[in-house]
Amino acid sequence: MISIVAMGQTLALIVGGFDLSVGSVAGLAGILTGFSMVNWGLPLPLSIMVGISVGITCGLFNAVLITKVGINPLIVTLGSSWIFRGVILVITRGYPILEFPSGFYFLGQGYLGPVPLPVILMLGAGALCLTFLSLTVLGRHIYAVGGDEVVAYLSAIDVDRVKIIVYTSCSALAAFAGIILASRLSSAQPSAGQGWVLPSIAAAVIGGTKLGGGEGRISGTILGAVLIGVINNALILVGVSPYWQDIVNGSIVIAAVLVDIVRRGK
Repeated sequence: MISIVAMGQTLALIVGGFDLSVGSVAGLAGILTGFSMVNWGLPLPLSIMVGISVGITCGLFNAVLITKVGINPLIVTLGSSWIFRGVILVITRGYPILEFPSGFYFLGQGYLGPVPLPVILMLGAGALCLTFLSLTVLGRHIYAVGGDEVVAYLSAIDVDRVKIIVYTSCSALAAFAGIILASRLSSAQPSAGQGWVLPSIAAAVIGGTKLGGGEGRISGTILGAVLIGVINNALILVGVSPYWQDIVNGSIVIAAVLVDIVRRGK
């Protein structure tokens, strides 16, 4: 699920921004998907569409403030993160949503052969994002805007349109991950998605995405997420306290950025 969120974060980083609201978007999408099934009695496919639509709406909200109003992405996504988390608490009053229809659990807990379904969904999302960035004109425009926004504008690229699509896609992927998490936990938790921002950025940076924009690969992001997962699991297996994991992860991010700076300098 972190890999799926990190894919959207990679798009935002490539275009020269970032999204600090992905965790709250994921939590809100999971809550409203569960609310649609349990309280509104909507069928499973329609409830999932409600969750994805929530993500798209959140991303559009961020994108309009960034592109049309001109507010810095840091301020917009930080503020919207609090707003979305507040909406979660207003809806749930702090209580989880339980007792989903049985078919919903397959999304996060099912297997296709020996492979868990969330892994297949992650690979499918990665293939879609990879194709989008590598084989479409819009994908090339994303790299162009991240490389030099002024040059992209002078080259007749609709910069605002590109950013709106990127932030909307980022939130949609976060919503998708939030729905999978709700299925895997058998409950939609108000705290779901908290702590996803740093790992999503870390996975992208470790995978080679440039913080200044213009460079990045989905395949590298997936490998970065896998590396973080392997390191965290290794720390647990050798008996290292979980409190040290954030220190290790933060150090890995700084080391990855320093290596990138040294490499570019040479």
